[in-house]
Order: sequence, then structure tokens, then C-alpha cells
Amino acid sequence: MYYSAIGMIAIVLHVIMNHKFIRINKNGDKVNRTYGKFVFASLLYFASDALWGIFDSFKIVAFLYADTILYYISMALTIAYLCDYVTYYLHIKSGFGKFIRIFGRTFAILEMALLVVNHFVHIFFWIHPDGTYQAFIYRYIALYMQVFLCLLLAIQTGIVMIKAASGMRKRYFTIFSFCSVMLIAVVLQIQDPLLPTYTVGLLIGCAINHTFVNEGAKEEQYRVLQSMADIHYSMHTIDLAKDTVEELSAEADVKMQVNRNDNASELMKSTMKALIVEEYLEAALEFTDLPTLSERMRGKKTISMQMVGRNTGWVQAMFIAIETDPYNKPTKVIFTTRVIDEEKKNEEMLVKKSMIDELTGLYNRRAYEEDILEYSDNSMGDDFVYASIDVNGLKIVNDEIGHAAGDELIKGAADCMKEVFGSYGKVFRTGGDEFVSIFFANKGQLEAIKDDLEQATDKWSGKLVSSLALSVGYVTKKECKEETILDIAKIADERMYQAKTAYYAKKGVDRRGQAAANTALCNLYTKILKINITDDTYNIVNMDVSEQTSEKGFADNIRVAHRLW
Repeated sequence: MYYSAIGMIAIVLHVIMNHKFIRINKNGDKVNRTYGKFVFASLLYFASDALWGIFDSFKIVAFLYADTILYYISMALTIAYLCDYVTYYLHIKSGFGKFIRIFGRTFAILEMALLVVNHFVHIFFWIHPDGTYQAFIYRYIALYMQVFLCLLLAIQTGIVMIKAASGMRKRYFTIFSFCSVMLIAVVLQIQDPLLPTYTVGLLIGCAINHTFVNEGAKEEQYRVLQSMADIHYSMHTIDLAKDTVEELSAEADVKMQVNRNDNASELMKSTMKALIVEEYLEAALEFTDLPTLSERMRGKKTISMQMVGRNTGWVQAMFIAIETDPYNKPTKVIFTTRVIDEEKKNEEMLVKKSMIDELTGLYNRRAYEEDILEYSDNSMGDDFVYASIDVNGLKIVNDEIGHAAGDELIKGAADCMKEVFGSYGKVFRTGGDEFVSIFFANKGQLEAIKDDLEQATDKWSGKLVSSLALSVGYVTKKECKEETILDIAKIADERMYQAKTAYYAKKGVDRRGQAAANTALCNLYTKILKINITDDTYNIVNMDVSEQTSEKGFADNIRVAHRLW
């Protein structure tokens, strides 16, 4: 009976070590699924070996024969699944790995077929009526094939182990030891079929693998989990089926809320109410509602939401599914929170920068187009005002004084507009010297705004440019009841151009045909200078490059040039 005792001990130890793998896990990765099959086949082998000793002791021949069939089938399956497990674990994707897996499965199928034939022709084994066990040639061939497979696995694992990084070498050495122990066990089983050497070897191999591979993988998972905990504000495991919660890590204010005896659903509600600001509370309660979470996460690995905490600022909360039911709904999740207040501020700053004109500090055309879309979709009140604004004389300033002066003029215009329109609405720079202001003001306020803008521009004076004038076209929603925002913008542009025409007419400037007149002058005269008598300077309107020499009268100031001419 000692034979059966060893088998029973092997069953108990095997179940203790590998109870999580005995059930078939369809949701696990390929390595764990294959190892689960190997563990199940090993359990069948231990059971058949334990029963074999009992039936042999009592000479129950029929049961002994049937159990021997189970013995060889389970042995063949353990080797076949071992081939799958090792090649998948080592990530052997070459033809060699595929060859080992096919070889292992073919061997198992062939052995099962020979066991059927053995019932009619004794080629594998036989149990005599007196209970005596007799082995035949195919039993030895099958065991030598197992030796060959274990040897191949040991060699391949050894090669991978030598090439591997130091961090993985210990695990690969464990797999190498596992295969080597199985190799020795099969060889010893060949020598004496009535000794439980295969059972002992298989148990030792499973123990080695459990201790150094499975437990090592768990330790690595715990280390990863701890690393995650270090960067999270809180981490909790929630069992949705049992409605329980377990803390992995948490800051003091979360600990104070969760360290109570309520169930997980109630704890989640009370924690949200205590820690989330009122503005986001309703959405946060809906997101963290545990009774509906399983259905909301059906088929999803994660869901997340951003909310604002009373003590933390912006927080990102996330549910991560770690166990699911057959309907792909999570039964256990990890709930994490991470403070993202700094990230959020940086994000808002980047968004703001993308909406701001660099030169003036006003909103840019992108911001204008986004706001216009909002007004297109939403109704505008009677106090809605659209102002189209253009800087007068910018081209003349750029041509005569330079672009630095032109930039000064644009900045000055922007400052005046910010000062006047800023408390009523927004100002946008939509082009070079083109601006739009969208604001809200009643009739009296609008008249005051017009006066304020005129006074602000009259007072303005820069270092390079002495004066500033704007042409503005104002349109109110009250006077355009049926028009859209785009219609209003078009009317404002027309009014702005009317104001610009009136401005230039008042100044005595005929803007029609200026370009043609300039061309005609340049064609008529070989040298045209625009002279500033006050500061003894001039600008070249038209002069051939060959004329711009001191020998032909070219100089930095007008007096020297006049003497040379």
C-alpha cells in the first residue's frame, strides 16, 4: 500500500500548490491555460497511480486493467501539455517550437491508439488473471519517446537560459530543472515499472515550477502593483459579487472614509460625497455606482473619469477589470485615483496658448472660429454686439517706417481694445490688422464703449508711431433679429469698410488706384526719394541699385546727398 500512499500524498500536495490552475481558465493567457491543462493531467496521473496500488494490493484485475489504461493516457497527456507549456513560456516561435508541440500531441494520440489495440493484441501491457503486471515492447518505446521529448525540452531551455538576460535566467533555470527532473523520472520508470518514480519526479517538477516560476510571477505582479500604488492617490480592490473592498494603498483622507464596516457600494457613495466638490458630485456618483458597474464595463478592460476633489484638485478615477464572468462582465475590479491637477493646469495652459495671438495677447483666429460655432448653435440675446475692427494706415507705417513700427501700431490697437471691450466680452485678432470683438452691452453701454474706444485711441502714442486710428463696424442682434452670426459678421465688415472710406476721405487720401499711381511714378522717374525734412532722413521710393553709390550721390542723410548731387 506504500505505492498508493505516495500517490495520495502527491494528490494532496499537488492540489495545495496548484489549486488555482486545476480549473480550466478560458480567460487567462496561453501560458497559464496550457499550464492549467498540464496540472489537470498530472492530477489524473497521481489519482491513477494511487488507485493502481490499491487495485494491485487487492488483485481486482478488471479495475487494475482500466486504471492502467488511465495511467498511460494521463502520462502521455502530461508530456504533451509539458511540451506546449515550455515552448509557450519560452516564447519559442520558430519551427523547432512548433515541431516539439506537434511531436508531443502526436505521441499522446498514438499512445491512446496503441492502448485501444492493446485490448485485442498485447503490445503494450497485460494484467494476468492472478493480478500480475506484464510490460511489452511498445510500453518501452513510449517511455523512450518521452525521454526524447524531455531531453529536447531540457536542451532548448538550457540554450534559452544561457542567452537570456540575468533577470530571467533564474526562471529559465527552473524550467530547465523541471524538464531535467522529468527526464530522470522517466528513465527510472523504464528501469522498474513497479516503482512510483514517475510520480515522485512529476511532483518534484511541479513543486520546483510552483516555487520559482508561479510564485516568482506573483512577486513580480506585486512589485508592479506596488509601483502603481506609489503613483496613485488611492488603490482598492473591489469584489462586485460580494460587495467588499480591500485597500491596496491610500492617502489619509481616503483611509479615513474607507476604514469603516459599510459595504463597498455604500463606502463608495460616502467617499465621493466627502471628497468630491459639489459641481462634479452627481457625475462622480454615477461613474462610481457599483451596482451598475458590471453592466457598464461589459467587454471593457477599463473606464475612467476626471473630477475635482476638495483637497486634491483634478483627479482621474479609473476602474480596471481583473476578473470577469462568462458573459464578459467584471466580477472584481481595481479602483484607482490619481491626482492630475498639475497636468490639467499644464494642459489648460497649452490650450490657452494655442488660442492666444502671440503678438497682441488677444484671442486668435482659431479661438474666434470656435466661438462663432457656439453662437451659430445657440441663441443670442438682444444685447449681443459684434464689432469688426481694422487699423487705419498700417500699410503706410510698414512701408515708410518699417515693420517694427507696424507691430507697435498693432499692439497699441490691441491694448486699446482690451481696455475698452475687455470687461464686456472678448477681442480676437483675425488677421494682420483685422480684429473682431464679441461682447454684450445695452444701447447706453454701447454708446459709452464707442466714446471710450475713440478716447483711448486718441490718447495713444508709441515710440515709433505717434498716432493710432481704428475703423469699426458695430452690429447688434437687436437690429438683426433674423440674421445668423455669419450674416451679422458680414454686415459688421461692410460697416467697418464704410467707416474706413470715410476716415481716408476726411484725411484727404484717395485710396483708389494708389498702386497704379506708384507704378506710373516709378516708370517716369529713375530716382524717387521721400524726404523727412525734420530729422534729415529719406526713404528710397524708386532707385536703381547701380545708382546707390557715393560716386553717384548716394548718402545716409539728405544734406550730404544734396552736396554730392
